[in-house]
Amino acid sequence: MTRLTTEWISHIVTGMEEYDRVLKSKTGIGLAELSARCAGMDPADFAAAAAGRRVACIPITQGEGIIGSFSESVASIVSALGAEAFVTRATDVDGIWEAREAGADVLFFADDTRYLALNVKTGACGENNYATALGYVKVLEALMEFHGLDIRSERILVIGLGLVGRIATEILDEMGVDYIVYDHDSTTLEGYDCYKLQSPEEIREYPYVLDFTNQGGWLGRGDLAREVLYATPGVPYSPDDALAERIEPCAVHDELEIGTAVMLALALA
Repeated sequence: MTRLTTEWISHIVTGMEEYDRVLKSKTGIGLAELSARCAGMDPADFAAAAAGRRVACIPITQGEGIIGSFSESVASIVSALGAEAFVTRATDVDGIWEAREAGADVLFFADDTRYLALNVKTGACGENNYATALGYVKVLEALMEFHGLDIRSERILVIGLGLVGRIATEILDEMGVDYIVYDHDSTTLEGYDCYKLQSPEEIREYPYVLDFTNQGGWLGRGDLAREVLYATPGVPYSPDDALAERIEPCAVHDELEIGTAVMLALALA
């Protein structure tokens, strides 16, 4: 997972209601329904599964240490989905013990390498790389449905074939969705038996885009299709300010919310 900064995520603690309103205005569904879809659950069943669940968000000091407001942001996202979330006072193993003593059903914790939601009652686990890839494939599907399109009838451009981007292509394969790929590093395209873009100038020819890159501002105002539908978890954000303003009504992007919400759904499914 990309290491976040406090600046990128500090708005989440008080901004979940507005986040959900905007997501619904763009896709027709809110974060809870999107998460339910990802876990193959009926929205009512997901709401029932989340209601009253105690979810502990445990700060981890390993590696580069705690990101300011990270655990509080996770707790805000989880609470917005109907669970009872709290941040442990203790960190690391002692935080896990505190969560156990408080009767937590699900534990959220992350180090520099892995971000997990672990259901300690059932053993079910939501892992962030997979959850983020799945969440963004499904949010693009919802975005396209909102515009009267079927993702299985169109060709999707996947940009960025790091860990999350590769998982996304596997999910698209499972769904029977046609896709093409592009990466700045051409060696990452080896082994893909599909059409591969040869230059970034070709990106603007494709209107349905999943972007898993993490280089800020590398896409300019004319670099995406005029009528693009665009979904990306990449941080920092690939579009520069001018492009971001142009595509905002038809773009879904966040730093933490979708991946975290899908992790909870997978841990409860």
